[in-house]
Amino acid sequence: MHRTTGRPGTRRTRLRTAAAVCAVALGTLATLGTPANAAPSAAPSASSGTVPATATSVSSDRAARADTPWKLRTPLSETASREFWDVAATGAKDAWAVGRRTDGADGPTPLIRHWNGSAWTDVPAASTDGKAAQLEKVAAAAPDDAWAAGTLADNTSAPVVLQHWDGVKWTKVGHAAPAEGSLSFVGDLAAFGKKAAWLTSFDWDPNGGTQVSRLERWTGSAWQTVSLPAAPGGGEVQPWDITGTGPDDVWVTASAMTGEVSVPLLYHWNGGGWTVREVPAPGEHPTGWVANHAVATGRNSVYVVGKTNDPQSPTATMAARWTGGRWQSLPALPFDEANAAGADGAGRPWIAGWTPGNPHAVLARWTGTEWATEELPAEVTEHSEMSTVLGVAGVPGTRGVLAAGTAGCASDPVQCGVLVSRDLG
Repeated sequence: MHRTTGRPGTRRTRLRTAAAVCAVALGTLATLGTPANAAPSAAPSASSGTVPATATSVSSDRAARADTPWKLRTPLSETASREFWDVAATGAKDAWAVGRRTDGADGPTPLIRHWNGSAWTDVPAASTDGKAAQLEKVAAAAPDDAWAAGTLADNTSAPVVLQHWDGVKWTKVGHAAPAEGSLSFVGDLAAFGKKAAWLTSFDWDPNGGTQVSRLERWTGSAWQTVSLPAAPGGGEVQPWDITGTGPDDVWVTASAMTGEVSVPLLYHWNGGGWTVREVPAPGEHPTGWVANHAVATGRNSVYVVGKTNDPQSPTATMAARWTGGRWQSLPALPFDEANAAGADGAGRPWIAGWTPGNPHAVLARWTGTEWATEELPAEVTEHSEMSTVLGVAGVPGTRGVLAAGTAGCASDPVQCGVLVSRDLG
């Protein structure tokens, strides 16, 4: 399996290449999930639902899209392929978007853009020693403390790419390489302070189909492996998404894998120890359920969204909120699967995905009683064939939210990076 076309398993859907974006129109999506339940020879999993767009549906939706509260922050560029995979912000004058740029036959190079309150500008990434690479995750704790994580694009047994921003420049940070023959992938990344960054990743052996998952914490000088407590019902614990409100309030979703059956878990770190809870699923499923995303909106408020752990396509979705004392079940997602999740500056949860019949990403906000969907700006939907949102992040000190992704522009195979915002003026 090629590193840039998907990952084994079914946990998280993303568009990562021009081929993957084009596949949306054919009803197949490259996945970047993790569970080790994929067969050794399996191709990247496909998400459910075809998304054919007719001229009639595009025309009928145009007025609604024109009225969307989301605004395009940077023009769609067709001079070179640019893809954004994640976004983070520490305030109204400090935000980051990361991804990759592809221009020519030398492969991708890391793409980093910074918002200073008035404009988005490119910022040089740290050296990758001349090797093709991409950045897939970004997290920021302060204007002088941000992290970016990704992978090399040459399908070698190389460590994940880690870079740190100190307020002046991005610097390469070392990480252990996987076992010979295995490929390393990034799961998630979060930052809560100088000595409180967290990373999930996994090494996958394409020959044997085995997987080694890990959770790590930055101590201020090195990345240290963290062992999670055993799952309540047994099974191999595979950590994935990370959220939280501070160094002593960190939440990690995980799957407890027993064969091909997955049980979704939510771990909590209070600064001194771990607790673990099983996430309630809406029903039985032969392969169980996975928790794709978690969003903390307060110390005792965590939203978890997920889906069935089906190797081909999710057959149902789930959503629940931990209130600090009990689980609250939420309605099913308005998408086949959530590609991104986050909270705005006011603490309102947001998710992004595809709705049937629409080749463009749709965003949805939890109102307290339902998921209210909103379209991307017309500058995106009317000037590209399809799009996806891969990162959602609130802007502290405001009510606003940023979303990052990619769109399939007319000059195939060029990908256009998408940066949009809501309630930021």
